[in-house]
Amino acid sequence: MANKKSYKNLLDGGPEALSETSDEILLAAALEYPDLFSVLVDRYQSAFLRFAGRILNTKEEAEDVVQDSFMKIYRHADQLQEGPNSKFKSWAYKIVFNTALTRYRSLKKRSGEMTYLDTFLYETLGSKEFQDNLNAEIMVKEILAKMPGDFRELLEMHYLKGLSYDQISREKNITIPALKMRLFRAREVFRNVADGAN
Repeated sequence: MANKKSYKNLLDGGPEALSETSDEILLAAALEYPDLFSVLVDRYQSAFLRFAGRILNTKEEAEDVVQDSFMKIYRHADQLQEGPNSKFKSWAYKIVFNTALTRYRSLKKRSGEMTYLDTFLYETLGSKEFQDNLNAEIMVKEILAKMPGDFRELLEMHYLKGLSYDQISREKNITIPALKMRLFRAREVFRNVADGAN
């Protein structure tokens, strides 16, 4: 692990030196020099906001979750173990995911109007593949991009945009039973594409 002197060199090295520094070293250095943590915030804030937004569906709640997550990441920086298999990115995404999910459940208890976080999307976000491969949003988008357009559109409408069966059936001019059958087939295609990608 780098020593305190090399951390100081990072601080003095300017933007170019910081841009080439790994997340793991920056996090360790930020414990000694807190200003360095802003580099990690700059690197991940937008992606974390998009990711939390997928779970919470509101920009304000996502912003709160991401702010809370960065505080947890900084406060628990020593919990990121050293070693070749220790990756800041997957560890940090787990913190964002867990913080967003806790917030979602809290909001759901307070308001019966919250849309239920669909089991299908929940399983994708909470799966071991996500824990291992980090950014579920990227993974889901990559899989959707490989699917036939009609199936992809239905999955995006129902699972990502949160539209109800009733809303989709009106928009697509199909009956709800027919829609359910198409969504069932679309999920099968999604799983097959996902299995082929692993």
